[in-house]
Amino acid sequence: MTKKGTSEILVAQDGSTSALAAAAIAIQIAQSQDLSVHGLYVVDETLALDTYADYRRELESNGELTSRAELLTWFEEQGDAALQRLEVRCQAAGVPLTAELVAGGVPEMVLRASKQARLLAIGRQGHGHKRDLHHLGQNFRTIAHHTHLPLVIGGDEERKVRRLLLAYDGSKHAQPALAWASSLQRTLPAEVVVVAVQENGLQSTSEWLEEARAQLAGCKCLHRLGQPASNIVAVAQENQADLIVMGRYRHTALLEWLIGSTVDRVLRGTQLPVLMA
Repeated sequence: MTKKGTSEILVAQDGSTSALAAAAIAIQIAQSQDLSVHGLYVVDETLALDTYADYRRELESNGELTSRAELLTWFEEQGDAALQRLEVRCQAAGVPLTAELVAGGVPEMVLRASKQARLLAIGRQGHGHKRDLHHLGQNFRTIAHHTHLPLVIGGDEERKVRRLLLAYDGSKHAQPALAWASSLQRTLPAEVVVVAVQENGLQSTSEWLEEARAQLAGCKCLHRLGQPASNIVAVAQENQADLIVMGRYRHTALLEWLIGSTVDRVLRGTQLPVLMA
């Protein structure tokens, strides 16, 4: 067990496939960079105490409910099981773990716990939408909108990262993504493929790719024309990437930055995990 601090990765866990996939990437990063993991499960009081909420969608239980107190107990048991699975994975990797089960609103509790973390790993959807692979959960979108931490966003399965795709456009928003790709190349280690997408004739991808080559020794660099998100998804598939690394792009504060953005389209277009820096 370790004290909480900036050397830790916060893993928000609900036991869903996507959250477990995010945890798998987080553990690989923690192992390779000598970091600790703090596992967090939030008993969603908003869902559990709302008489009209469809709580069964988020519970792996078919039992008959007799009271709201019993429902909270079911969520706590699910949380304990999720954190135990995380503990087993961390022990196998030799990664120090602290674990915490709390009650409250999911976004609020995750954001509060993330204040001392270096990286946040989270699923893109809970149990209730596991059959809808293109759905992005409300809790995930709220957290992604408000946090300034880099995010590891889980996909459809747990993966070993051997090759990553960096989407790079030379902007200041892409610089943290380049730094993360460089770090992961050295520490995992992982092969790196860089894609620069030219969306219009005013852009020049050659300078972007030269910047990437300067920090990523031996990387494979690709140039594409057209819509960024569809090209990123296609190149990731063509090159059998295990992880997509890209920057975050905030629009005006009056708009929900994630919806309709390149990140949003990538997440809806692929089931690969994404590191959004």
